[in-house]
Amino acid sequence: MAHRYEFSSACRRDLRQLTRRNQPLLLAIVVEHIPAILRDPQGAGEKQQGDLGHVRAYALRMDNVAYRLVYSIEDDVVIFVAVGPHDAAYAAAARR
Repeated sequence: MAHRYEFSSACRRDLRQLTRRNQPLLLAIVVEHIPAILRDPQGAGEKQQGDLGHVRAYALRMDNVAYRLVYSIEDDVVIFVAVGPHDAAYAAAARR
């Protein structure tokens, strides 16, 4: 099944702020990591627990910084909820 994706408005803001001065990170997210998630949304990210039990988190590392793409799956749509450094992404996802 082919999956589509959407960014929540808050996640679009996160991504814009995160990559404003880091174009290689934006390129890696768009060209490499989002397609990897869309190929297998259930297997690409780890199911979270507790307050974040409704989302999955995909881990990536660039320039020795751990980032997370936090997303939920609804039918054939992957909805990105938060993106950012490890702790910041989880905190943002918990607020949304």
